[in-house]
Amino acid sequence: MEYYSKDRFKNWIKRIEESEVKEDDPKSFDVFDQFVEDLAIACLKIVESVKNREMSKKKALEILEEMKRLFLTSVDFGNDLKNEVYEFVREGVKAIIQSTVFYLQNKVSKKDFEQLFKEAIESEKKGDLSSAFERIAKMGAKVLKGEELPEFDADGFVASWLDGVETLATVVKIAKIDQHLSSS
Repeated sequence: MEYYSKDRFKNWIKRIEESEVKEDDPKSFDVFDQFVEDLAIACLKIVESVKNREMSKKKALEILEEMKRLFLTSVDFGNDLKNEVYEFVREGVKAIIQSTVFYLQNKVSKKDFEQLFKEAIESEKKGDLSSAFERIAKMGAKVLKGEELPEFDADGFVASWLDGVETLATVVKIAKIDQHLSSS
């Protein structure tokens, strides 16, 4: 079973290219949200496959590494607004993938969300982006473990990474509702 192929990625890039994005039309940005949600769903399916013993953790981590490589590919849409939004979204995607990696590696922090968020903000202020990124990704691992993500307000890189984790939290919540409905 393929979780996230190169073709799937290219199809999303093509959809973004074909979409008309306007600063004054928030609805025109939906294609980016759908792109991120699709990746979050793929990551959740990988986690479920490992839980159901349909795939080893090692194989799951290899797939996630391939996905990360796909998203590190630079894309130029020939449109400054699309390029800017894509870069923001790409940071969120990286956080989703790394959250999934941490979860599968059992690197789920015992610190609460507030503490991790505070440390991420402090790290970003000091210019330590890798430490800030790691804190946000660990928040995502907690989400995959089933913890409820509170709302946070941020800017800079932390905001884009947090945006990815918030998408992951939404996908996890929807999956729980779907599971509940199908079992009742």
